[in-house]
Amino acid sequence: MGLAASQARFLGLVARKSDKEYQGQQINQARTQLADKTDSLFQSLLTLKVPNAANDPVLYDSETDAPLNDSDGDGLSNAYEADLTAYSLGYQTVNVEVEKLHLEDRGLETRLKAVDSEHQQIQTEVDAVKKVIDKNIETTFKTFG
Repeated sequence: MGLAASQARFLGLVARKSDKEYQGQQINQARTQLADKTDSLFQSLLTLKVPNAANDPVLYDSETDAPLNDSDGDGLSNAYEADLTAYSLGYQTVNVEVEKLHLEDRGLETRLKAVDSEHQQIQTEVDAVKKVIDKNIETTFKTFG
């Protein structure tokens, strides 16, 4: 391969390598955005009201000793059960959203590994073409020197 052809090949490879680097940066940026979304979901999890049975005790009728605010007879007040249901729903919602983000992140990680692999292959080829160019230059200077 002549010097001009080697140089053209070298420039094409450097352009492809730069493209792969840019793709890697884009993927990392997307992963950073997913991490921010995950953080905000966990922050919202911290704002959920945690139910406490001591704050909502079961009240009993003084004459009949029947529970006044325990409609299902399980020993827990209706208000506490409502708070517990709301907390569980909020917690499950956050977990579902976090799992979706984790799934998307795993896909991005797979793409990033593929881009990194292609980048390494291109870098190996760039190194080989550099050696060919250096050899052509050395041979040319020996001929004319």
